[in-house]
Amino acid sequence: MKYKIFETREAFRFGFWGVVTTLYNYFSFFFLKQIMAYQIANLISIISTKILVYYTNKKFVFQTKTSWKGQVLEVFRYVLGRGLTGVVDFVGLIVLVDVFGVDDRIGKMLMIVIIMPLNYILGRVFVFQKKDGISENEESV
Repeated sequence: MKYKIFETREAFRFGFWGVVTTLYNYFSFFFLKQIMAYQIANLISIISTKILVYYTNKKFVFQTKTSWKGQVLEVFRYVLGRGLTGVVDFVGLIVLVDVFGVDDRIGKMLMIVIIMPLNYILGRVFVFQKKDGISENEESV
């Protein structure tokens, strides 16, 4: 299987939906932070954003069509990949704030900047897999 990691139209769609979901992540964090500890607010915003991002990545960015079995595998890969970046995001913010004394708003933005390229690469190569320009298992749909 050959992958082109960067496709211009796909990267543009990823960027557009990345901005939309990043704004959701950022503002949900700050709304929740008003009523709970920043760590819990961050965890909730990360999880809810990951759910939103799966839908937007599948439907609008990578546009994969899979069989039921392929969908289960895709969700599993998504949970693994985004779970990894979610842990980096969660722990990274705590380290920035509690260890280095960075303001949580700035720390949140730094973590978003670090996580976005990782999410694109994982999504493109690991989660939403395509063979020869079509999604995996598309033939069986």
